[in-house]
Amino acid sequence: MKIYSILLLFLLLECLCGQTQDTAASLPEKVHGKSQAIAFGPYLPVGIFSESHIAGAGIDYFRSRHRFGKGILPAKPIGFIINGGINYYLGKMINTAGHDFRYGGYLNLYAMPGIIYNPVENGNLTLTAGPALNLYKGSANVGIDINFLSNYFISENIAIGPGIVYKKHTNTDALWAITIRGSYIF
Repeated sequence: MKIYSILLLFLLLECLCGQTQDTAASLPEKVHGKSQAIAFGPYLPVGIFSESHIAGAGIDYFRSRHRFGKGILPAKPIGFIINGGINYYLGKMINTAGHDFRYGGYLNLYAMPGIIYNPVENGNLTLTAGPALNLYKGSANVGIDINFLSNYFISENIAIGPGIVYKKHTNTDALWAITIRGSYIF
């Protein structure tokens, strides 16, 4: 219950930060960044998660006002971002006590708010946290996900970057994964 109280407090703070963000009319004339991005990439489980699952894949959608693109440096370096996505991890085949056993696939759906930081013209960092739904062998479990991701813009509409993903759900160990994603900006 304590984790949900912290999550609720974080979401409230994000809503308040989002309301104080500048509107498009008050942004400097030189900022013409795009507001949406779709990211694709492999996800590699690490730690205890790697003992049961092999690499997975995921797709993410991001929205933040005028924060994406090459040569973009907003007047305020920190802004509000929303992130939603889906990841799927394949289960490993192991031999235990002389019998083969395959872990099931692990599906993760999430939608979360967060902050985006544009420290340089061609890059940004995002930190998002929020609720997630996990499906494993026919059972569903609700928990919290935290994503720390980065983007470096190699062209007007393409970015690449690494990231770290943390998942914590009731009655499970924390699950960690690393990723390298390619993003299309529009």
